[in-house]
Amino acid sequence: MNTSYGFKQYVKEIFTGSKSLIIGMGITFKHMFRPIVTVQYPRQKPIMTPHFRGHIEAILFDDTKSHHCVACGLCARTCPSHVIKVQGEKTKAGDRKYGKQYFIDFTKCSLCGLCVDVCPEKTLKFSDEYELAFYSRWDGVMDIMQRLEERK
Repeated sequence: MNTSYGFKQYVKEIFTGSKSLIIGMGITFKHMFRPIVTVQYPRQKPIMTPHFRGHIEAILFDDTKSHHCVACGLCARTCPSHVIKVQGEKTKAGDRKYGKQYFIDFTKCSLCGLCVDVCPEKTLKFSDEYELAFYSRWDGVMDIMQRLEERK
């Protein structure tokens, strides 16, 4: 009596396994003839979506050929990671202050975007650059204003 129950269970497992194998091979053959979606990086560069959030960078405005940062420090106070340091400068007494140096430590930045959202002059944005790699921890600390001057 015990052997017939074991034989029935054995045959049932064979049919269940065969069904599973046929379903799996059907999925494999279906995907085998679809076009390839893998990008052969670095020979091919991926196309980034408009919603890609790379590192933070300053915007170069056409009217002033510079940034509009007034070094208010609101971005530094809002940053939950406390990785932003802004230094401003006035050209003479009574003038508006403008951002001279804007340091961000990207090794600790969470790219939350609060600094971009809170900027009153809308001078910050997310970059489209995705190849930002560092060989040293100190290479991750960047001056955003200096990078803007290099892009001009």
